[in-house]
Amino acid sequence: MFKEIFKDLGPKRKFGLMLISIYVISLPIISAFTYFILKGNAVRDAYNLGRLRLSTMEAVKSYVDEELSPVLYYEMPGRFILEGIGPYAAGAVARRVFKEHPGYKYINASLNPRDSKNVADEFEAGIINTFISNSEVREWQGFRTRPEGEYYVIARAGEPLTADCLLCHSDPAVSPQELVKRFGPTAGFNMKIGQFMDAKFVYIPIDMPLAAARKVVALFIGIYTVFFAIIFLIIDVRFTGLYNTIESDKKRIEDINLELMNLNHDMESICTERTLNLIALSVADRIRNPVTAIGGTFNRILKKETISEPLKERMTNLLIEAQKLDSIVKDYETILKSRQIMFKVEDLNKITQSVLPLVEGEMKEKNIELSLKLSESPLRFVANRQLLRVAILHVIKNAMEATPPGGTITIIPASNQDYVTLSVIDTGKGIPEEDIQKIFSLFYSTKKHRMGMGLPLVKQIMDEHKGDIKVESGLGKGTTFRLIFPVRWSEQELEGKEE
Repeated sequence: MFKEIFKDLGPKRKFGLMLISIYVISLPIISAFTYFILKGNAVRDAYNLGRLRLSTMEAVKSYVDEELSPVLYYEMPGRFILEGIGPYAAGAVARRVFKEHPGYKYINASLNPRDSKNVADEFEAGIINTFISNSEVREWQGFRTRPEGEYYVIARAGEPLTADCLLCHSDPAVSPQELVKRFGPTAGFNMKIGQFMDAKFVYIPIDMPLAAARKVVALFIGIYTVFFAIIFLIIDVRFTGLYNTIESDKKRIEDINLELMNLNHDMESICTERTLNLIALSVADRIRNPVTAIGGTFNRILKKETISEPLKERMTNLLIEAQKLDSIVKDYETILKSRQIMFKVEDLNKITQSVLPLVEGEMKEKNIELSLKLSESPLRFVANRQLLRVAILHVIKNAMEATPPGGTITIIPASNQDYVTLSVIDTGKGIPEEDIQKIFSLFYSTKKHRMGMGLPLVKQIMDEHKGDIKVESGLGKGTTFRLIFPVRWSEQELEGKEE
Protein backbone atom coordinates (compact mmCIF):
# COMPACT_ATOMS: atom_id res chain seq x y z
CA MET A 1 0.00 0.00 0.00
CA PHE A 2 2.85 2.37 0.87
CA LYS A 3 4.43 1.69 -2.53
CA GLU A 4 1.17 2.55 -4.31
CA ILE A 5 0.81 5.78 -2.34
CA PHE A 6 4.47 6.64 -3.02
CA LYS A 7 3.98 6.03 -6.75
CA ASP A 8 1.03 8.43 -6.82
CA LEU A 9 3.09 11.28 -5.32
CA GLY A 10 4.70 13.92 -7.50
CA PRO A 11 8.52 14.18 -7.82
CA LYS A 12 8.70 17.08 -5.38
CA ARG A 13 6.68 15.25 -2.68
CA LYS A 14 8.68 12.07 -3.23
CA PHE A 15 11.94 13.95 -2.71
CA GLY A 16 10.58 15.66 0.42
CA LEU A 17 9.36 12.34 1.82
CA MET A 18 12.80 10.81 1.21
CA LEU A 19 14.50 13.64 3.11
CA ILE A 20 12.08 13.31 6.03
CA SER A 21 12.63 9.53 6.07
CA ILE A 22 16.39 10.06 6.19
CA TYR A 23 15.93 12.44 9.13
CA VAL A 24 13.58 10.10 11.03
CA ILE A 25 15.87 7.09 10.53
CA SER A 26 19.19 8.85 11.13
CA LEU A 27 18.16 10.89 14.21
CA PRO A 28 17.75 7.99 16.71
CA ILE A 29 20.82 6.21 15.32
CA ILE A 30 23.07 9.26 15.57
CA SER A 31 21.58 10.26 18.95
CA ALA A 32 22.14 6.78 20.41
CA PHE A 33 25.67 6.66 19.04
CA THR A 34 26.41 10.14 20.44
CA TYR A 35 25.02 9.23 23.87
CA PHE A 36 27.05 5.99 23.83
CA ILE A 37 30.26 7.95 23.19
CA LEU A 38 29.47 10.59 25.82
CA LYS A 39 28.49 7.95 28.37
CA GLY A 40 31.72 6.09 27.63
CA ASN A 41 33.68 9.28 28.21
CA ALA A 42 31.83 9.89 31.51
CA VAL A 43 32.52 6.32 32.67
CA ARG A 44 36.17 6.59 31.68
CA ASP A 45 36.51 9.85 33.61
CA ALA A 46 34.78 8.29 36.62
CA TYR A 47 37.06 5.25 36.44
CA ASN A 48 40.19 7.39 36.30
CA LEU A 49 38.96 9.52 39.19
CA GLY A 50 38.07 6.43 41.24
CA ARG A 51 41.47 4.88 40.69
CA LEU A 52 43.04 8.15 41.73
CA ARG A 53 41.01 8.13 44.96
CA LEU A 54 41.88 4.52 45.71
CA SER A 55 45.53 5.11 45.03
CA THR A 56 45.46 8.13 47.35
CA MET A 57 43.90 6.13 50.21
CA GLU A 58 46.33 3.25 49.69
CA ALA A 59 49.19 5.72 49.75
CA VAL A 60 47.95 7.12 53.11
CA LYS A 61 47.60 3.59 54.53
CA SER A 62 51.07 2.63 53.35
CA TYR A 63 52.60 5.79 54.77
CA VAL A 64 51.02 5.28 58.20
CA ASP A 65 51.84 1.55 58.38
CA GLU A 66 55.38 1.84 57.08
CA GLU A 67 56.54 5.19 58.50
CA LEU A 68 54.24 6.69 61.13
CA SER A 69 53.38 3.56 63.14
CA PRO A 70 57.04 2.52 63.73
CA VAL A 71 57.85 6.01 65.00
CA LEU A 72 54.86 6.00 67.37
CA TYR A 73 55.76 2.54 68.67
CA TYR A 74 59.37 3.64 69.18
CA GLU A 75 58.42 6.85 70.98
CA MET A 76 55.63 5.29 73.07
CA PRO A 77 56.55 1.64 73.59
CA GLY A 78 53.82 -0.63 74.93
CA ARG A 79 51.01 1.76 73.93
CA PHE A 80 48.42 1.12 71.22
CA ILE A 81 47.32 4.22 69.30
CA LEU A 82 44.35 3.54 66.98
CA GLU A 83 44.93 6.76 65.04
CA GLY A 84 48.33 5.42 64.06
CA ILE A 85 46.87 2.38 62.28
CA GLY A 86 46.89 2.57 58.44
CA PRO A 87 43.26 1.59 57.66
CA TYR A 88 41.93 3.95 60.31
CA ALA A 89 44.05 6.82 59.02
CA ALA A 90 43.02 6.15 55.39
CA GLY A 91 39.34 6.22 56.34
CA ALA A 92 39.77 9.44 58.32
CA VAL A 93 41.58 11.15 55.45
CA ALA A 94 38.90 9.97 52.99
CA ARG A 95 36.13 11.44 55.12
CA ARG A 96 37.91 14.77 55.21
CA VAL A 97 38.62 14.78 51.47
CA PHE A 98 35.09 13.79 50.42
CA LYS A 99 33.61 16.35 52.78
CA GLU A 100 34.56 18.90 50.12
CA HIS A 101 33.07 16.67 47.39
CA PRO A 102 29.51 15.72 48.39
CA GLY A 103 28.30 12.46 46.91
CA TYR A 104 31.72 10.79 46.73
CA LYS A 105 32.27 7.89 49.13
CA TYR A 106 35.18 5.72 50.27
CA ILE A 107 34.81 2.65 52.49
CA ASN A 108 37.11 -0.15 53.55
CA ALA A 109 34.22 -2.61 53.72
CA SER A 110 34.68 -5.87 55.59
CA LEU A 111 32.71 -9.01 56.44
CA ASN A 112 33.94 -8.74 60.07
CA PRO A 113 34.90 -5.10 60.58
CA ARG A 114 36.24 -3.53 63.73
CA ASP A 115 34.27 -0.32 63.18
CA SER A 116 30.53 -0.59 62.43
CA LYS A 117 30.93 2.13 59.75
CA ASN A 118 32.87 -0.42 57.68
CA VAL A 119 30.26 -3.18 57.68
CA ALA A 120 29.84 -4.46 54.10
CA ASP A 121 26.26 -4.30 52.82
CA GLU A 122 24.78 -7.00 50.60
CA PHE A 123 26.19 -5.48 47.39
CA GLU A 124 29.69 -5.03 48.85
CA ALA A 125 29.65 -8.45 50.54
CA GLY A 126 28.87 -10.04 47.18
CA ILE A 127 31.92 -8.43 45.61
CA ILE A 128 34.16 -9.39 48.58
CA ASN A 129 33.00 -13.00 48.25
CA THR A 130 33.87 -12.82 44.54
CA PHE A 131 37.40 -11.80 45.48
CA ILE A 132 37.55 -14.63 48.09
CA SER A 133 36.35 -17.27 45.61
CA ASN A 134 38.69 -16.13 42.83
CA SER A 135 42.03 -14.88 44.05
CA GLU A 136 43.03 -13.83 40.52
CA VAL A 137 40.35 -11.15 40.45
CA ARG A 138 41.76 -8.11 42.24
CA GLU A 139 39.52 -5.31 40.92
CA TRP A 140 35.87 -4.80 40.00
CA GLN A 141 34.10 -1.81 38.42
CA GLY A 142 30.47 -1.22 37.53
CA PHE A 143 27.30 0.74 38.25
CA ARG A 144 25.23 0.80 41.42
CA THR A 145 21.99 2.60 42.08
CA ARG A 146 21.51 3.86 45.62
CA PRO A 147 18.63 5.90 47.07
CA GLU A 148 20.69 9.07 46.71
CA GLY A 149 21.57 8.41 43.04
CA GLU A 150 23.52 6.30 40.59
CA TYR A 151 27.22 5.60 41.18
CA TYR A 152 30.15 4.23 39.30
CA VAL A 153 31.91 1.87 41.74
CA ILE A 154 35.50 0.61 41.79
CA ALA A 155 36.45 -2.08 44.30
CA ARG A 156 39.92 -3.46 45.07
CA ALA A 157 40.55 -6.60 47.06
CA GLY A 158 42.23 -6.22 50.46
CA GLU A 159 45.31 -8.07 51.59
CA PRO A 160 45.18 -11.40 53.53
CA LEU A 161 45.99 -11.26 57.25
CA THR A 162 49.62 -11.69 58.36
CA ALA A 163 51.10 -12.64 61.73
CA ASP A 164 51.45 -8.96 62.64
CA CYS A 165 47.73 -8.46 61.95
CA LEU A 166 46.80 -11.16 64.48
CA LEU A 167 48.05 -8.95 67.35
CA CYS A 168 44.79 -7.01 66.91
CA HIS A 169 42.51 -9.58 65.24
CA SER A 170 42.99 -12.91 67.07
CA ASP A 171 42.05 -13.50 70.73
CA PRO A 172 40.57 -10.42 72.48
CA ALA A 173 42.41 -11.42 75.65
CA VAL A 174 45.82 -10.80 74.07
CA SER A 175 44.79 -7.81 71.93
CA PRO A 176 45.36 -4.20 73.01
CA GLN A 177 42.82 -3.28 75.65
CA GLU A 178 42.24 0.09 73.97
CA LEU A 179 40.64 -1.82 71.03
CA VAL A 180 38.50 -3.95 73.30
CA LYS A 181 37.29 -0.96 75.28
CA ARG A 182 36.43 1.05 72.10
CA PHE A 183 34.96 -1.66 69.85
CA GLY A 184 34.07 -4.53 72.19
CA PRO A 185 35.43 -8.13 72.41
CA THR A 186 33.72 -9.53 69.27
CA ALA A 187 34.10 -7.18 66.29
CA GLY A 188 37.22 -7.92 64.24
CA PHE A 189 38.53 -10.72 66.45
CA ASN A 190 39.06 -14.49 66.16
CA MET A 191 40.63 -14.27 62.68
CA LYS A 192 43.46 -16.40 61.23
CA ILE A 193 46.62 -15.90 59.15
CA GLY A 194 45.89 -15.71 55.41
CA GLN A 195 42.23 -14.99 55.94
CA PHE A 196 40.76 -12.41 53.54
CA MET A 197 37.82 -10.33 54.78
CA ASP A 198 37.73 -6.85 53.20
CA ALA A 199 37.88 -4.69 50.06
CA LYS A 200 38.28 -0.98 49.41
CA PHE A 201 35.34 0.68 47.64
CA VAL A 202 35.18 4.12 46.06
CA TYR A 203 31.83 5.51 44.87
CA ILE A 204 31.85 8.13 42.10
CA PRO A 205 28.44 9.83 41.50
CA ILE A 206 27.66 9.32 37.81
CA ASP A 207 24.24 11.06 37.69
CA MET A 208 25.63 14.46 36.84
CA PRO A 209 27.96 13.31 34.02
CA LEU A 210 25.18 11.15 32.53
CA ALA A 211 22.69 14.02 32.87
CA ALA A 212 25.23 16.28 31.15
CA ALA A 213 25.60 13.66 28.42
CA ARG A 214 21.84 13.55 27.97
CA LYS A 215 21.73 17.35 27.79
CA VAL A 216 24.44 17.31 25.15
CA VAL A 217 22.45 14.71 23.20
CA ALA A 218 19.29 16.81 23.54
CA LEU A 219 21.22 19.86 22.38
CA PHE A 220 22.62 17.85 19.50
CA ILE A 221 19.13 16.69 18.56
CA GLY A 222 17.96 20.30 18.55
CA ILE A 223 20.92 21.48 16.47
CA TYR A 224 20.59 18.50 14.11
CA THR A 225 16.88 19.18 13.71
CA VAL A 226 17.46 22.88 12.98
CA PHE A 227 20.35 22.07 10.67
CA PHE A 228 18.31 19.44 8.84
CA ALA A 229 15.37 21.83 8.61
CA ILE A 230 17.62 24.49 7.06
CA ILE A 231 19.11 21.94 4.67
CA PHE A 232 15.62 20.68 3.86
CA LEU A 233 14.43 24.23 3.24
CA ILE A 234 17.43 25.04 1.03
CA ILE A 235 17.07 21.80 -0.91
CA ASP A 236 13.31 22.28 -1.14
CA VAL A 237 13.75 25.81 -2.49
CA ARG A 238 16.41 24.68 -4.94
CA PHE A 239 14.38 21.63 -5.92
CA THR A 240 11.27 23.77 -6.25
CA GLY A 241 13.16 26.10 -8.57
CA LEU A 242 14.48 23.17 -10.58
CA TYR A 243 11.07 21.51 -10.57
CA ASN A 244 9.38 24.73 -11.70
CA THR A 245 11.98 25.10 -14.44
CA ILE A 246 11.31 21.55 -15.58
CA GLU A 247 7.56 22.14 -15.44
CA SER A 248 7.98 25.41 -17.31
CA ASP A 249 10.08 23.72 -19.97
CA LYS A 250 7.56 20.89 -20.11
CA LYS A 251 4.74 23.43 -20.52
CA ARG A 252 6.74 25.20 -23.21
CA ILE A 253 7.25 21.94 -25.09
CA GLU A 254 3.57 21.08 -24.74
CA ASP A 255 2.59 24.56 -26.00
CA ILE A 256 4.97 24.25 -28.93
CA ASN A 257 3.66 20.78 -29.73
CA LEU A 258 0.08 22.05 -29.54
CA GLU A 259 0.93 25.01 -31.75
CA LEU A 260 2.65 22.72 -34.23
CA MET A 261 -0.36 20.39 -34.27
CA ASN A 262 -2.73 23.32 -34.86
CA LEU A 263 -0.49 24.78 -37.53
CA ASN A 264 -0.08 21.36 -39.11
CA HIS A 265 -3.86 20.98 -39.21
CA ASP A 266 -4.22 24.44 -40.74
CA MET A 267 -1.50 23.73 -43.28
CA GLU A 268 -3.07 20.39 -44.15
CA SER A 269 -6.36 22.15 -44.85
CA ILE A 270 -4.64 24.72 -47.05
CA CYS A 271 -2.48 22.12 -48.80
CA THR A 272 -5.51 19.88 -49.41
CA GLU A 273 -7.35 22.72 -51.04
CA ARG A 274 -4.34 23.71 -53.15
CA THR A 275 -3.68 20.10 -54.17
CA LEU A 276 -7.26 19.51 -55.28
CA ASN A 277 -7.16 22.74 -57.29
CA LEU A 278 -3.90 21.74 -58.96
CA ILE A 279 -5.17 18.23 -59.74
CA ALA A 280 -8.41 19.58 -61.18
CA LEU A 281 -6.60 22.15 -63.30
CA SER A 282 -4.06 19.56 -64.51
CA VAL A 283 -6.69 17.01 -65.46
CA ALA A 284 -8.84 19.60 -67.18
CA ASP A 285 -5.91 21.08 -69.06
CA ARG A 286 -4.04 17.90 -70.11
CA ILE A 287 -6.89 15.45 -70.79
CA ARG A 288 -9.72 17.58 -72.17
CA ASN A 289 -7.93 18.67 -75.37
CA PRO A 290 -6.83 15.16 -76.46
CA VAL A 291 -10.22 13.71 -75.53
CA THR A 292 -12.03 16.44 -77.46
CA ALA A 293 -9.82 15.88 -80.52
CA ILE A 294 -10.29 12.11 -80.44
CA GLY A 295 -14.05 12.34 -79.94
CA GLY A 296 -14.48 14.93 -82.69
CA THR A 297 -12.43 12.89 -85.17
CA PHE A 298 -14.46 9.73 -84.47
CA ASN A 299 -17.74 11.67 -84.93
CA ARG A 300 -16.66 13.08 -88.29
CA ILE A 301 -15.49 9.70 -89.53
CA LEU A 302 -18.67 7.97 -88.46
CA LYS A 303 -20.85 10.66 -90.10
CA LYS A 304 -18.97 11.24 -93.38
CA GLU A 305 -16.90 8.18 -94.18
CA THR A 306 -18.16 4.91 -95.55
CA ILE A 307 -16.66 2.19 -93.47
CA SER A 308 -17.33 -1.42 -92.79
CA GLU A 309 -19.67 -2.43 -90.00
CA PRO A 310 -16.98 -4.12 -87.84
CA LEU A 311 -14.75 -1.03 -88.05
CA LYS A 312 -17.73 1.22 -87.42
CA GLU A 313 -18.61 -0.78 -84.31
CA ARG A 314 -15.08 -0.58 -82.98
CA MET A 315 -14.87 3.16 -83.62
CA THR A 316 -18.23 3.63 -81.91
CA ASN A 317 -16.87 1.82 -78.84
CA LEU A 318 -13.78 4.05 -78.85
CA LEU A 319 -16.01 7.12 -79.10
CA ILE A 320 -17.92 5.89 -76.02
CA GLU A 321 -14.66 5.50 -74.10
CA ALA A 322 -13.60 9.03 -75.16
CA GLN A 323 -16.91 10.34 -73.87
CA LYS A 324 -16.17 8.63 -70.54
CA LEU A 325 -12.85 10.47 -70.37
CA ASP A 326 -14.66 13.69 -71.13
CA SER A 327 -17.05 12.92 -68.26
CA ILE A 328 -14.06 12.47 -65.92
CA VAL A 329 -12.73 15.85 -67.05
CA LYS A 330 -16.12 17.43 -66.28
CA ASP A 331 -16.05 15.82 -62.80
CA TYR A 332 -12.68 17.44 -62.06
CA GLU A 333 -13.99 20.75 -63.39
CA THR A 334 -16.84 20.41 -60.91
CA ILE A 335 -14.34 19.83 -58.09
CA LEU A 336 -12.35 22.87 -59.19
CA LYS A 337 -15.50 24.97 -59.26
CA SER A 338 -16.52 23.73 -55.84
CA ARG A 339 -13.10 24.66 -54.44
CA GLN A 340 -13.25 28.03 -56.13
CA ILE A 341 -16.67 28.51 -54.68
CA MET A 342 -14.86 28.32 -51.30
CA PHE A 343 -14.04 31.94 -52.05
CA LYS A 344 -17.52 33.34 -52.06
CA VAL A 345 -19.54 36.08 -50.46
CA GLU A 346 -19.53 35.60 -46.68
CA ASP A 347 -20.74 37.56 -43.64
CA LEU A 348 -17.88 38.63 -41.29
CA ASN A 349 -20.31 38.73 -38.35
CA LYS A 350 -21.19 35.06 -38.77
CA ILE A 351 -17.59 33.93 -39.36
CA THR A 352 -16.48 35.75 -36.21
CA GLN A 353 -19.31 34.23 -34.15
CA SER A 354 -18.40 30.74 -35.40
CA VAL A 355 -14.85 31.12 -33.99
CA LEU A 356 -15.76 32.33 -30.49
CA PRO A 357 -16.96 28.93 -29.08
CA LEU A 358 -13.41 27.66 -29.66
CA VAL A 359 -11.93 30.20 -27.21
CA GLU A 360 -14.68 31.04 -24.70
CA GLY A 361 -13.75 28.18 -22.33
CA GLU A 362 -10.09 29.16 -22.19
CA MET A 363 -11.03 32.81 -21.65
CA LYS A 364 -13.19 31.90 -18.62
CA GLU A 365 -10.39 29.75 -17.23
CA LYS A 366 -7.94 32.67 -17.54
CA ASN A 367 -10.51 35.16 -16.17
CA ILE A 368 -10.49 37.25 -19.35
CA GLU A 369 -13.63 39.17 -20.26
CA LEU A 370 -14.84 38.99 -23.87
CA SER A 371 -16.60 41.98 -25.42
CA LEU A 372 -18.15 41.31 -28.84
CA LYS A 373 -19.63 44.28 -30.72
CA LEU A 374 -21.27 42.90 -33.84
CA SER A 375 -22.41 45.11 -36.68
CA GLU A 376 -26.18 45.62 -36.91
CA SER A 377 -26.13 44.79 -40.60
CA PRO A 378 -24.35 41.89 -42.41
CA LEU A 379 -20.73 42.55 -43.37
CA ARG A 380 -20.50 40.81 -46.74
CA PHE A 381 -17.26 40.34 -48.64
CA VAL A 382 -15.45 37.70 -50.74
CA ALA A 383 -13.77 35.16 -48.46
CA ASN A 384 -12.70 31.56 -47.91
CA ARG A 385 -14.61 30.76 -44.74
CA GLN A 386 -12.29 27.94 -43.61
CA LEU A 387 -9.08 29.90 -44.08
CA LEU A 388 -10.51 33.03 -42.52
CA ARG A 389 -11.61 31.12 -39.40
CA VAL A 390 -8.00 29.96 -39.00
CA ALA A 391 -6.69 33.53 -39.26
CA ILE A 392 -9.25 35.00 -36.82
CA LEU A 393 -8.63 32.17 -34.32
CA HIS A 394 -4.87 32.85 -34.34
CA VAL A 395 -5.36 36.58 -33.80
CA ILE A 396 -7.75 36.03 -30.87
CA LYS A 397 -5.43 33.45 -29.28
CA ASN A 398 -2.55 35.89 -29.68
CA ALA A 399 -4.61 38.50 -27.79
CA MET A 400 -5.47 35.98 -25.04
CA GLU A 401 -1.79 35.20 -24.44
CA ALA A 402 -1.02 38.91 -24.12
CA THR A 403 -3.94 39.72 -21.79
CA PRO A 404 -3.43 39.25 -18.02
CA PRO A 405 -6.15 37.76 -15.76
CA GLY A 406 -8.92 40.28 -15.24
CA GLY A 407 -8.24 41.90 -18.62
CA THR A 408 -10.59 42.37 -21.56
CA ILE A 409 -10.54 41.41 -25.23
CA THR A 410 -12.80 43.44 -27.47
CA ILE A 411 -13.79 42.17 -30.95
CA ILE A 412 -15.40 44.65 -33.35
CA PRO A 413 -16.48 43.72 -36.90
CA ALA A 414 -17.20 46.86 -38.96
CA SER A 415 -17.40 48.13 -42.55
CA ASN A 416 -17.28 51.14 -44.84
CA GLN A 417 -18.06 51.49 -48.54
CA ASP A 418 -15.09 49.48 -49.89
CA TYR A 419 -13.78 47.44 -46.92
CA VAL A 420 -14.87 45.32 -44.00
CA THR A 421 -12.64 45.20 -40.92
CA LEU A 422 -12.25 43.03 -37.86
CA SER A 423 -10.57 44.69 -34.85
CA VAL A 424 -9.24 42.54 -31.99
CA ILE A 425 -8.23 44.76 -29.04
CA ASP A 426 -6.52 43.44 -25.89
CA THR A 427 -5.49 45.11 -22.62
CA GLY A 428 -2.05 43.52 -22.43
CA LYS A 429 1.25 45.24 -21.85
CA GLY A 430 1.63 46.04 -25.54
CA ILE A 431 4.36 45.49 -28.15
CA PRO A 432 7.44 47.71 -28.39
CA GLU A 433 7.37 49.84 -31.52
CA GLU A 434 10.60 48.31 -32.82
CA ASP A 435 9.05 44.81 -32.66
CA ILE A 436 5.80 45.54 -34.50
CA GLN A 437 7.34 45.10 -37.95
CA LYS A 438 9.02 41.83 -36.90
CA ILE A 439 6.02 39.94 -35.56
CA PHE A 440 4.99 38.73 -39.03
CA SER A 441 8.45 37.28 -39.66
CA LEU A 442 8.68 33.50 -39.51
CA PHE A 443 9.95 32.11 -36.14
CA TYR A 444 9.92 35.54 -34.48
CA SER A 445 7.88 35.86 -31.29
CA THR A 446 7.73 38.24 -28.32
CA LYS A 447 6.32 35.44 -26.17
CA LYS A 448 8.56 33.07 -24.24
CA HIS A 449 6.80 29.81 -25.08
CA ARG A 450 5.88 30.40 -28.75
CA MET A 451 7.62 29.58 -32.00
CA GLY A 452 6.49 32.58 -34.02
CA MET A 453 4.56 30.72 -36.75
CA GLY A 454 0.97 31.89 -36.10
CA LEU A 455 1.08 35.50 -37.29
CA PRO A 456 3.05 34.70 -40.47
CA LEU A 457 0.26 32.24 -41.35
CA VAL A 458 -2.33 34.94 -40.65
CA LYS A 459 -0.41 37.28 -42.97
CA GLN A 460 -0.40 34.66 -45.72
CA ILE A 461 -4.16 34.11 -45.38
CA MET A 462 -4.75 37.86 -45.53
CA ASP A 463 -2.70 37.99 -48.73
CA GLU A 464 -4.89 35.19 -50.13
CA HIS A 465 -7.89 37.45 -49.46
CA LYS A 466 -6.25 40.48 -51.07
CA GLY A 467 -6.52 42.06 -47.64
CA ASP A 468 -4.18 43.73 -45.18
CA ILE A 469 -3.41 43.56 -41.45
CA LYS A 470 -2.57 46.58 -39.30
CA VAL A 471 -1.14 46.59 -35.77
CA GLU A 472 -1.46 49.46 -33.32
CA SER A 473 0.38 49.05 -30.01
CA GLY A 474 2.76 50.53 -27.49
CA LEU A 475 4.15 49.57 -24.10
CA GLY A 476 1.40 49.81 -21.50
CA LYS A 477 -1.25 50.64 -24.12
CA GLY A 478 -2.49 47.22 -25.17
CA THR A 479 -2.56 46.03 -28.79
CA THR A 480 -5.08 46.28 -31.63
CA PHE A 481 -4.96 43.89 -34.62
CA ARG A 482 -7.11 45.14 -37.49
CA LEU A 483 -7.88 42.74 -40.37
CA ILE A 484 -8.93 44.66 -43.49
CA PHE A 485 -10.75 42.95 -46.41
CA PRO A 486 -11.92 44.37 -49.73
CA VAL A 487 -15.68 44.06 -50.14
CA ARG A 488 -15.27 42.68 -53.70
CA TRP A 489 -12.46 41.61 -56.00
CA SER A 490 -11.80 42.84 -59.50
CA GLU A 491 -12.12 40.47 -62.46
CA GLN A 492 -8.32 40.39 -62.72
CA GLU A 493 -8.02 39.35 -59.10
CA LEU A 494 -10.59 36.60 -59.53
CA GLU A 495 -8.86 35.24 -62.61
CA GLY A 496 -5.54 35.34 -60.78
CA LYS A 497 -7.10 33.46 -57.88
CA GLU A 498 -8.43 30.76 -60.19
CA GLU A 499 -5.01 30.27 -61.72
